[in-house]
Amino acid sequence: MNIFVTGGSGFLGKRLIARLVGDGHTVSALARSLEAADKVKSVGATPLIGELTNIPEWELALGKFDVVIHAASPVEFWGKWENFERDIVRSTSELYESAARNNVRRFVYISSESVLQATKPLLDITEQEPYPDEPNSFYGKAKKLAEQALMRSQGITDCVIIRPTFIWGKGIPALETMLEKMKTGGFLWIDGGKTVIECVHVDNVVEAIVCALTQGRHKGIYNITDDAPKTARELITALAATRGITPPEKSMPASIAGFAAALVEGVWKLFGIDSAPPLSRFELSFVSMPRRYNIHAAKEELGYTPRIFFEQGLEEMKKG
Repeated sequence: MNIFVTGGSGFLGKRLIARLVGDGHTVSALARSLEAADKVKSVGATPLIGELTNIPEWELALGKFDVVIHAASPVEFWGKWENFERDIVRSTSELYESAARNNVRRFVYISSESVLQATKPLLDITEQEPYPDEPNSFYGKAKKLAEQALMRSQGITDCVIIRPTFIWGKGIPALETMLEKMKTGGFLWIDGGKTVIECVHVDNVVEAIVCALTQGRHKGIYNITDDAPKTARELITALAATRGITPPEKSMPASIAGFAAALVEGVWKLFGIDSAPPLSRFELSFVSMPRRYNIHAAKEELGYTPRIFFEQGLEEMKKG
């Protein structure tokens, strides 16, 4: 197949391109800078210079592709709503419409579990779970609105939505932030780290995307996990151990932490502070909101099966 990828220079994108090229596909990737172009070249893709803010300037190039995989997204959880609306909601909708106008056969969108995260636990959740009125981050809200825009679309291009949980693996950007907080005393467990949460290895997300090249219903949404829930303590301790670091033992009840996060966010919003607050409701929910997802639909309709197990992924991370 001839495949076009956005977000190809990122954590997930580079692994995705390498897999697609290894499988014999011809891959091109959007690159907004020479640095990004070099990164996608290094894993076997041909760069197409452009940005998601100027799609009309390069959209005719989409006519030669069988599949568009939209993996680009600013993984940030604080900032101005206008930026999230532009970079996630509007760009996703416009890219799909451009793909449809240029007769691309299939559009695969990489969404996020954050579309469902608000305040209540998410246990044994299927894709039929209703969206919350207001997710607890602008990122989650924007991903939700992007999903809804795709579901309303009238284009003839098939659209499949992949909804992974927390993506981990070698090179995971979020690990550096966690380790820095541990080193500086800014890390603590919530309720002792006993909350059950879900994660998914980056290569398992890639596997799901590869399945979606040919499988999956038009406008189908698919939860993607490692199919092996863990407690927050199990996951974070194991990830930190790959760098030789042991998390501190200090803990705080979720009720107190929730009040503190709401207070801090309120102060940041009141004074219009652009930098991310030291504690937010989204960060808190990552370690304190119980989450367990049903991936039956992905198994049955995509043919998805996790390829990488927890210990395998950790061993790769230890090798550096």
